[in-house]
Amino acid sequence: MRVREAQIGYMPKMTGAQYQKKVEAYLTNHLDHLVIHKLRTNQPLTDADLKGLESTLVEIGEGDGETLLSSLLARSESPSLAHFVRRLVGLDRAAAQAAFSEFLSDRSLTTPQIRFVKMVIEQLTSRGIMQASDLYEPPFTSLHAGGPDSLFDGKEKVIEGIFKKLEAIHVGEIADAG
Repeated sequence: MRVREAQIGYMPKMTGAQYQKKVEAYLTNHLDHLVIHKLRTNQPLTDADLKGLESTLVEIGEGDGETLLSSLLARSESPSLAHFVRRLVGLDRAAAQAAFSEFLSDRSLTTPQIRFVKMVIEQLTSRGIMQASDLYEPPFTSLHAGGPDSLFDGKEKVIEGIFKKLEAIHVGEIADAG
């Protein structure tokens, strides 16, 4: 009797779903990690910061880490690793409040306008990332059906300032290492 030799195909050590769970657990359990902390507090990152975080996440995937990480980023439709991480860990409340403090202390704003700014802070704290277009969607439209332009009618500089702040909260902005 002859034993047939079967060719065994390559089997990855973990699936994409297993890897994603491990990455998410790592990120939420290491909020004090320097790079994760910088992302949560909206501090600029260096190229070395991003490379270090990427190496750590690749290691989580064992031998398939690079493939698993790029696949995870593609599935999440994140334009960058920093964007992906910020979306998972959110933005620190104090950092969000500091970014929008000038609006919170503006005594010319009405109660609904202040509530709108606080809602922006809440959303940034939980979602980590926001686009200006998000301000025209729920939950923001619950404050004024006409959106932020109508809510801040006559105070165009304020709504423009809010848009600029959202734009300024860039994810993964690279700082000069020197």
